[in-house]
Amino acid sequence: MKTKTYQESIKDHLGAYKDLHFSGMENGVWKRNEKRYSFSHILPIEHKYENLFDSDCELFLKQNRSIKLHQYFHHLNSSQAMCLNFFYPLIKEKKLDTVLSAIGLKNEAINYDSACFEKESDVEKNRRATSFDFYFETLSGKRIFFEIKYTEQEFGKAKNDNEHREKYESVYSKHCSSINNDYCNRDSFLKNYQLMRNVIHVSEKDYVVFVYPIGNKKIKQQAEFAKHVIVKPEFQSHVICLTWEHLLRVVDDSVMKSDNMTKQISDFKEKYNIIPNN
Repeated sequence: MKTKTYQESIKDHLGAYKDLHFSGMENGVWKRNEKRYSFSHILPIEHKYENLFDSDCELFLKQNRSIKLHQYFHHLNSSQAMCLNFFYPLIKEKKLDTVLSAIGLKNEAINYDSACFEKESDVEKNRRATSFDFYFETLSGKRIFFEIKYTEQEFGKAKNDNEHREKYESVYSKHCSSINNDYCNRDSFLKNYQLMRNVIHVSEKDYVVFVYPIGNKKIKQQAEFAKHVIVKPEFQSHVICLTWEHLLRVVDDSVMKSDNMTKQISDFKEKYNIIPNN
């Protein structure tokens, strides 16, 4: 019998979650090559906001139209919805500082006014900029960029076509100060496109945090490759490879006395099948 992949196991879990929490709701549809497929881990698109725990978060999104929802936001395994379900309550309850302990910046404090979702890169101005899933600054001026993963199978590559070659030469090649010399070339950049677009933001005051489940081996491997191979040794401490399990444990320990946060954390664990590690 074929062993299920991590992605397949999570989709089965989310299908059961949907049956329990959205009893009677029809399955959502995924379209490919003009064909439509119904899956139990997808909500009907008109119910997309039910992928959020907090109704205040829905209102927040509707009031902030600059935050573009991803095409598959209505999928229960949407990493964008996962990001919002985790970080929005921490902002709302002023508990975001707990994240600093998980990323090793215990002596810092959050500038709450800086916290935002879908933070556009300031490297790619006016050039279809990449967006970080979450972002905040510390009061001392450190900038923290988050790339959130869940069931994604890999970090994306780019076509080696005229558009991407030109963009590398005109934009990215000028922002590779944190990148090892062996990877400061067009072909390597395009081959590791999403990783590179993230880690070029690393600097003396800037950090990139990759967050992923411990069970997603391919994403873990690629994030650690970015940290230990692509990035220069002097910047490696500013690339943080963080599992959801560890992040959830640190935050859970810190907010366990908050009634509001206790429910949010409990709901998060159940939905995403994340078990905090010891």
